[in-house]
Amino acid sequence: MPPTLGLRRALQSRSRGLGFVGQRTPSSICLFCSFATRPSTLPTSSSLNKLRPRTQQLLEAVRPRYQSTGATPLRPFISTSSDAVDAAEPIDPRKDLESALRDLQTHAPNYVNLPRLQLALRNLSQQPGHESIRVAFLGLTTGDKPQHTARELLRLVLADPLKSAENWEAQLKAHDPSKPLIVHIGPPEEQATPLSLAASEHVIPEITVPSHIYNDANLEMLVMEADYATVRQASEKQPHSFDDAVLVPAVDTAATTAGHSAPIVTPVHMAVLVGDGVLGAASILSLPISPESQDTITAVANFKKISAEDKAACPSLVITSVEAGAQGLDLFRESASNAMKYEALWTEAGVGHINKWLRSNVLSRTEQGATKAPVRKLIESVMRNASAALQAAEYRDVKLSVEGGPSPLTVARLNQALAEWAQDAHEELQQQLEIAFVGEAWRQMNWWKLFWRVDDVGMLSSEMVAQRFLPEAEKRLIFLAGRLHEAGITTAGRDKPVTYSGPAVPPSFPEGESSVATTTTTTTTTTTTTTTTESETKGTWPAHIPFTRNYLQAETVPALQALAQKLVLQSSTLAGATTALGGMSWLSGFGVYECGAIAALGIVLSLRGLQRRWERARDFWEGEVREEGRKAVRATEASIAKLLDSVSPEVPEDVAVELEEVKEAKSALKRAEEALARLK
Repeated sequence: MPPTLGLRRALQSRSRGLGFVGQRTPSSICLFCSFATRPSTLPTSSSLNKLRPRTQQLLEAVRPRYQSTGATPLRPFISTSSDAVDAAEPIDPRKDLESALRDLQTHAPNYVNLPRLQLALRNLSQQPGHESIRVAFLGLTTGDKPQHTARELLRLVLADPLKSAENWEAQLKAHDPSKPLIVHIGPPEEQATPLSLAASEHVIPEITVPSHIYNDANLEMLVMEADYATVRQASEKQPHSFDDAVLVPAVDTAATTAGHSAPIVTPVHMAVLVGDGVLGAASILSLPISPESQDTITAVANFKKISAEDKAACPSLVITSVEAGAQGLDLFRESASNAMKYEALWTEAGVGHINKWLRSNVLSRTEQGATKAPVRKLIESVMRNASAALQAAEYRDVKLSVEGGPSPLTVARLNQALAEWAQDAHEELQQQLEIAFVGEAWRQMNWWKLFWRVDDVGMLSSEMVAQRFLPEAEKRLIFLAGRLHEAGITTAGRDKPVTYSGPAVPPSFPEGESSVATTTTTTTTTTTTTTTTESETKGTWPAHIPFTRNYLQAETVPALQALAQKLVLQSSTLAGATTALGGMSWLSGFGVYECGAIAALGIVLSLRGLQRRWERARDFWEGEVREEGRKAVRATEASIAKLLDSVSPEVPEDVAVELEEVKEAKSALKRAEEALARLK
């Protein structure tokens, strides 16, 4: 791992390198000098040029160690201009999300639904808050009989009862329900010339419908039939494939004049599944519609006559009566005196539930410039399904490893997981120890506080080691060992699980005053530790980290505590002896100044010796904790790597390429999640 600049050193460099920004205390001048011309105190260009190399070093220090390998590099935290250091450039989360999704499209085409991802990218390229929303009305068919209910339900949803029947309603009724139709929602002035629905067989026919409710929603409707058997078969493959089958309907269009057809996928944000009668309701209820997708997929069952028993029997469905709704609409358009009949029939029809569902999602009230809710849910669904596909691929590899031994791809995945663990462990060691050695507990052990804190040195240092010495890395290590066991990796030639031998870490005390233990005691402790380590730390995962932590707490912390007590005693003894010598000199007839000088000299020498030796001991202990942590991480990584190399020493080239693609996909997925969390 490449060396990096520590946090404390970076902070000190920052305070020195940018010192000219600080505010200076104005000097005291007389009244007459205050009227004279004062020299400018602003830094000149030459002084700024001298500061630029130091500023560049600061930028290198705070730049992240591991940058993404995606298409878009990470931006620096600070940008420099030709004259001074400018403020940080604002980052647009929308652009970051679009870049991450494009990387996901490039590196993981087999794990993501490309049509839905392309729809999300199209929405992100539009103005925030004005994205186009697509809604599909899908009529489930269980035989050769065409399904008219979805088309009629769409007409009732968009129809205006205060107006007479419009031209688009006649076009919608005359359209063949077995063929798809696109309905654009827009104001009358944006309507184009009505298309002849039979003008061309090579494109999907379109019509434009005005709606005073949805005119500004940039809404598009797709009405078509959906084969129940096809949807059911797609939903049985994987749990997340049902959403893809419903929200990405395939439309058959004529590809040639000879009558050959080619399917075209039309991804949508929301879908309404419409079934007819008892058979249609039973078909919808057999589909795996999760409660989490109620805002995206809603199910409608149409009955000619609706009873309370029908509604009670299907609580998860929206029960409608298209015939009652059409009858009530016609009565109200004939005469306003039929308002009561219209209200009763419209309530019985249940079309208001569909309107309410559309308004709550399409017309959701958000702040200015915020992304629409259906677009955000689409992106969340795409990333959730991609993550599930990646996990399913790993599960299949593990299952094959358990049945027939670890495959090269499984071993390569575990090698990658081990490398990621080692990287995270080194970063955690550096960051946590930097926090510990600049924290309040470490400052309480300053040399001038030892006189009243000497008995707390052991408690404070032991608490620092327990809380900051690789706690999360140890948890992730246990999980990694579980993955090895799950993959079927055992000792060579035997079926029993792997047992890892514990490390033997000899104590390393500094020579001279930094060590308070005698040579005999140190030798005995080393022998005992080395003898008992092998039998005590064997287990189903490497025990280097807890062993090293226990070693630091049991060996180095008591030595540091004893050294602190020894230094305080020596300093107090020297100060007391020189003070007593000064008092005796005064009794012998020397002057007060001479006697005070003797006492002061002794006190200064004793405090200086305490400061010098204690700071050196603290620096040594800090370096020892860092070094032992680094050794523990490297020893743990080496023990697991040795086991993996014994199972499969070489990784095929195609496996390495696939593993690199999965790694890039996970990185892009993580960046997309972070950008989506910051997106308005």
